[in-house]
Parts: sequence; C-alpha cells; structure tokens
Amino acid sequence: MSEQIVQNEEIIKIEDIVNTLIKRWRMIVLITVIATLLSGIISFFVISPKYEASTKVFIGKENTQNKEYNSSDVQMYQKLLKTYAEVITTNDLVESAISGNININISSEDVLKSLTVTPRADTQILEIKYISKDKELSKNIVDSITTQFIKSSKDLIPNGNVKIIESVKMPDKAVSPNKKMNIAIAFLLGLMVSVGLAFLLEFMNNTFKTKEQLEQIVGLPVLGAIPDELN
Repeated sequence: MSEQIVQNEEIIKIEDIVNTLIKRWRMIVLITVIATLLSGIISFFVISPKYEASTKVFIGKENTQNKEYNSSDVQMYQKLLKTYAEVITTNDLVESAISGNININISSEDVLKSLTVTPRADTQILEIKYISKDKELSKNIVDSITTQFIKSSKDLIPNGNVKIIESVKMPDKAVSPNKKMNIAIAFLLGLMVSVGLAFLLEFMNNTFKTKEQLEQIVGLPVLGAIPDELN
C-alpha cells in the first residue's frame, strides 16, 4: 500500500512538472529568445573585437663550432625561461621597445596589461602575445618587444642565443568576443531562468488545481466541478 502511495506521489510530481512547462511554455520561449537575441546583438554590435598577435622565440646556446647540447645545457636554458619571461614584462624593457616606434602611441603600463609571456613547458621556447582592438598595433608591439628583448638578452647572458622561430603576423581573426559561445551560454541561461521562473510562479500559486488536492485538504469529497470551458 505504501509503495502505491509513493508511486502515485511520483506520478503526480512528474505530471505537475509537465503541466507547469506546458502552461508556461510561452513565457519560457519568450525569455529564452530575448536572452539569445540580446547576447547576439551585444556580441556582434556592442563589444569591440580584439586581436591577438604572437611570436615564439627559442632560448639556447650561442652558435659556436661546438653545437652539441648536453642534458645540463638543456635544463639550464629551460630554467632560464622564467627569468627571461620576467625580463620581457618589465616596464623598462617595454618602455625601451615602444619609445622608438612612431607607430605605437600607448604607454608601457597599458601595454603590460595586455601582454603575456608564456614559457612552454619542457621546452626552450617562449611565446609572446599581445591583445588589442587594433590588429596593426598588436603586431607592432610584439615586433618591437621581441626585438628589444633579443638585444637585452645579450647583456644578461653573453653566451645565450635568442632566435625567433615563429615570426609575428598580422592577425586576421578576432580572439574575442567568442560570439558562438556567448550566444550558446545566453540560450542555456535564458532557458534555465525561464524554467525556474515558471516553477516559482507555479509554487506561489496557492489555488487548488485539481479536485483531488481539495479533497485531500478538507477531507471531504467534491460533489461537483465547473468545467474549464465555463471558467
């Protein structure tokens, strides 16, 4: 008997969920569509696209007649990557790099906000990236900083060799905003919020929805009911 009651309660709950979704489907669709459209408008027409320029440099031993590397050499230069990365992101180096370039009209402090230098794990490679709304500016900054870094690195480690292995190119595609992802997230959020709102409104509705609910509360049988068509 108890199992039957539990099963009936589960059936009622599932039916309530389905009925709520059917009852509020217009609101759910409307909120989801509005959220998706707003995200698309903001992503395509409001948020300015940003472009990323990047280059990769190899940190190694100076070219000599003895070009063989041993394991200690490799480990040493791998450990030096973090040092070199810190050098590149200093205000003095950035200031020296951009001060002589007439195509760059931005302060070193602002450059450092969008400049990232990443040592590639277990390699002797540094990746230098800069993001800007101006694609040409992003390329010029990476070029200037890389050139200045190569000059400065010779003073830091005389027998070191910094070589560009991937030259910077003019970025053709924006890295942000991610329009497809923004729209997808807005769609899911709109759907979740609208469904949650539908259940909240249904929960706050204290009216009796079925005669069984009324009978359960008052403990008396319902003698008659007005059909929905007459309400």
